[in-house]
Amino acid sequence: MPYLAASRPRSAPTWRARVAVVAAGMSAFFTMYVTQGLLPSLQQVFHAGVAELSLTLTFTTLAVALAAPFAGGVSDRFGRKTVLLLSIGALAATTLLAATAHSLRGLLVWRLLEGLCIPGIFTATVAYIGEEWPAGQVPAITALYISGSVAGGFLGRFIAGLATARWGWQSAFVILGLINVGFVPLIAAGLPASRHFGATSSLRESMAGLPRHLRNPLLLGSYAIGFGILFTQVCTFTYVSFHLAAAPFDLDVRQLSLLFTVYLVGMLVTPVAGRLAWRFGQRRVFYLAVAASALGMLLTLLPSLAWIVVGLTLSSGGVFIAQSMATSQVPVFAREARSSAVGLYVMCYYFGGSVGAFAPSAIWVRTGWVGCVGLVLLVQLLIAVTAWRIWPAGSSAQHMVEQP
Repeated sequence: MPYLAASRPRSAPTWRARVAVVAAGMSAFFTMYVTQGLLPSLQQVFHAGVAELSLTLTFTTLAVALAAPFAGGVSDRFGRKTVLLLSIGALAATTLLAATAHSLRGLLVWRLLEGLCIPGIFTATVAYIGEEWPAGQVPAITALYISGSVAGGFLGRFIAGLATARWGWQSAFVILGLINVGFVPLIAAGLPASRHFGATSSLRESMAGLPRHLRNPLLLGSYAIGFGILFTQVCTFTYVSFHLAAAPFDLDVRQLSLLFTVYLVGMLVTPVAGRLAWRFGQRRVFYLAVAASALGMLLTLLPSLAWIVVGLTLSSGGVFIAQSMATSQVPVFAREARSSAVGLYVMCYYFGGSVGAFAPSAIWVRTGWVGCVGLVLLVQLLIAVTAWRIWPAGSSAQHMVEQP
C-alpha cells in the first residue's frame, strides 16, 4: 500500500518546498477559470448565448471531475512529483494550443483537454503534503497550497482580462501557457524527492481503494461539501460578470478583470485560517467561513458597485477558508489510498463547479442575479448542515490523526 511509509517520523521540507507548493496551486488555477471574466467579450466574438458560453467553464471543470479519480491512481503508481510535473507541462501545452481555436467549438475542445491535465496537479500535491509534512502542519501547508490557488485564480483572470482588452482573447492563453512552462523547473527544483511514498504495484491496485472510500461516511460527507463549495464560487463569479456588464453598471472586460482582485483576500486569510483551525478546530472555522460568505452574497444584492465588491470579497474569502478546511480533512479521513481519496474529492468538487457554471443559467434567464444569490445561499446552508453532521466537534487534524 502506498501509505505504509507515512507512519514513519517526518520532518518538514524546506522553505523552497513551500514555495513550490504555492506554485503548484497557482499553476492549475491560471487557466481553470480563465474565460470567466471574458464571457461578455467572447459573446461578441462568437455571437453565442449565455448557456453556450458557460460551457467554456463547464467543459474544463467537468473534465477535471471525470479525470480526478484516475489521476489519483496514477499518482499512487508513478509518484507524486513525477505526475505533478508532467501534468503541469501538459496543461501548458494545451493552454498554448487553445489560442489556435477559430470557433467556439474549437475552443471548447481545448478547454476539455486542459481539464484532463489538471487533476494530476491537485491529487499529487495534496497527497504529497499529507505524506511529507508532519501531521500537525498539514492544515497550514494545505492552506498555503490553497493560497497559491487563490493567487493563480486571480492572476489568471486579471492577466487574461488585460491581455484580451489589448491584444484579443488568444493572447490570454499564450501568456498563461508560457507562465506554466516556467513553473515546471521551479517546482522540480523546489520539491524534495518523496521520502514517505511507496508506489503501488499496478494501476489496478491503486484504484482498489475507491470502493472503500465510497463506504466511508466521513469522506462521502466531505465530497458533498466540496461539491457545494465550488458550485457556489463558480455560480457567483460567472453570473456576477453578466450582472455587472449590464446596466446600470456597464463594466467592460478590463474592469471585470479588476473585479477578481477580491481573490487576494483569500491569500491573506487562508493561511491564518489554517493556524486557527489547529487551535480551535476545523469545524468551527468552517462554520464561520460559510457564514461570512453568506453575508457577502447578501451584500451583492445592494444597488451599489462598492457594496457588491465588498460582498464578493467577503464571500470569496469565506469560500477559500471553507475549501482549505474541507481539503485538509480528506487525507486524514481516508487513512489509506489517500491519493485516490483526494481524487474522488476533486471529482466531486469540480463536478460541483461544472453544475455551478451551467445549471444556474436557467435561473439567470428567469430571475437574474437575485435568483442566483438565492441559489448560492441555499447550497451554503446545505453544506453547513452536512459539516455539522459528519465532522467531529472541536476537531483538528492532529486530534483526528490520533484517533484509533
